[in-house]
Amino acid sequence: MADAKNRGLMRLASRTLVNLNAAAPSEMSLYQVPVGKEALPVMVLVKDLSGDAANSVVTFGLYGGACNQWLSDITLSGFDATDKVGVVMPVPASTPIVQDVFTATQEFAVEVTTAAGGACTCTMDTFGYEWDA
Repeated sequence: MADAKNRGLMRLASRTLVNLNAAAPSEMSLYQVPVGKEALPVMVLVKDLSGDAANSVVTFGLYGGACNQWLSDITLSGFDATDKVGVVMPVPASTPIVQDVFTATQEFAVEVTTAAGGACTCTMDTFGYEWDA
C-alpha cells in the first residue's frame, strides 16, 4: 500500500515543548524531509500552550540561517493556555504565495525572534505534502 503522505495533506511531524520564551534568536527543527523525498509544508498547528504567548514573535523556514523563507514575523497575539489552538499558514490574498520545496534531509523550522516574556511552551504540528523525489 502506498504511503498515505503521498496521497494528500497530512500531518508530517509533531514537536512538543517548543519554547516560545527562548532567548531570541532561537531555532528549533519541526520536521526533517526523509531521504528520497521532497515536501511542502502548508500549515502549522499551535496547541497545548502552557502560558501566554501574546508577545512572542516567530518565523518559519529552512533550519539554519534566516529561517524566514516560509513565513516571517508572526506575532502570536491571542495565543494562550485557555483551551485555544491556532493555525499558522501563509494565506494569499489575490496574489499566490510561491513557496520553496524542501528536499531530502532539509529541515523545516521555527525561530523565536521575540520571546513571550514569560514561561510558555507549546506543541507545533506541521502539515503538508510529502512525495518521492
